[in-house]
Amino acid sequence: MIDLSSNENPHEPSQNVINALLNSTENINRYVGAKELNDLKKKLSNYNQVSEDRIFIGPGTDFLINEVLMNFSKGRNIVTFNPNFFSSVESAKYFVKKVIKIQLIPPEYSIDWNAYQEGSSIFILDNPNNPTGKCLLSKDELIKLLENKNNIVLIDEAYFEFSQVSFTNLLWCFPNLAILRTLDKAFALAGLKISYLMAGDNLLKRLSLKNQSISRPACNAAVAAIESQNYSFECVKEIINEREHLKRSLENLGLTVFPSQTNFLLVKTSIQELALKLKSKNILICDLSGTWFKDYYRIGVGSTEDNYKLTEAIKEFL
Repeated sequence: MIDLSSNENPHEPSQNVINALLNSTENINRYVGAKELNDLKKKLSNYNQVSEDRIFIGPGTDFLINEVLMNFSKGRNIVTFNPNFFSSVESAKYFVKKVIKIQLIPPEYSIDWNAYQEGSSIFILDNPNNPTGKCLLSKDELIKLLENKNNIVLIDEAYFEFSQVSFTNLLWCFPNLAILRTLDKAFALAGLKISYLMAGDNLLKRLSLKNQSISRPACNAAVAAIESQNYSFECVKEIINEREHLKRSLENLGLTVFPSQTNFLLVKTSIQELALKLKSKNILICDLSGTWFKDYYRIGVGSTEDNYKLTEAIKEFL
């Protein structure tokens, strides 16, 4: 089965990461200690140019979002994009004031941010956005949201290594800002679920250090991945090149393909039930018709071979 539905990295992690995992059986009967976590935080601090004391580590982005929601959601709305892929948002609808979803309309995805200036909300926004593949939030727009001190803004930068767009330089200016990152995508560690949050001062006061919990293999692999980041950057370049090649191939087949700043493509096609037809060929893509609009699909960028098999399969349906 070729899985292009989850935006995973088609490359294996570096040999340093593999070795770190193989050597992680020592003390496996013990919990990860503060020193191990602090070593990882130092690596992340240097990588992101953010102070260590602003970094919180957790087993996945939704885990960290839940930590923020549990501490700050009382009396606030949640504002997020529709569609979104945060399971934590769906869970939160039972205890927050209201969940407000900003409907994304292709191809421009115009958003009237002025409509969200008042009140008290937690904004959970991914930039670049999944599934559009586009950065939908500018620095000026973000600052306007943050100037309302009753707001908290969480920006998920899961695809930062692909887009090179970040708002980490605003963490010192705005205590109500938090940036989320992950090692799932560019660093090819999706199977270990390692994410981290970089928090402004208001969030630092109430987030608990005790809840920073990942496994020892995950911790060791994360350290090794950051140490061998140049390997990951080369993989990112290859994925971007492959993404643009895949985009041209799909366009030549008559599909509408939207520009992307990530490791996936948003496409629109008149081929009926494309996802089901591809599944019959053992190829998985993400069908957005149930949560967004009919005939829209998200296709992760796979290996050269996988992408070729995808385009050959689509040819048959034409």
